[in-house]
Amino acid sequence: MIDANAYLARQYPAPPCWCLVADVYTTELGQPVDAFQTVNNSIRSIASAFRLSIYKNPNGFKQIAAPVENCVVLLGKTEKLGLHHCGVLIDGRLLHALESGVYFEELSSVADQYALIEYWSLA
Repeated sequence: MIDANAYLARQYPAPPCWCLVADVYTTELGQPVDAFQTVNNSIRSIASAFRLSIYKNPNGFKQIAAPVENCVVLLGKTEKLGLHHCGVLIDGRLLHALESGVYFEELSSVADQYALIEYWSLA
């Protein structure tokens, strides 16, 4: 079982949400997730990088209809902005990072802030 509290005091470089996901998958699950670099920290650059990292990942990420333990949750505020935030589902809660820090919140609370939600799990 992943101890989400172990991540709450950590700081991650931009984009912090994906760096946290990569840290959890590598450290806890032994599944390295491709790192990526964005040209800049715009929401569109991050959304584009997510598509490359998840959709074309050689580790075999597959989109799933409902959340499961340790899945990657991709979030987007609007269709126009696309998917631009992410986290890992642990015990029904979302571990995710923003520039202001790492948070462990009920998925339903976070979902209220985002119109787009996708769930991805390693095949």
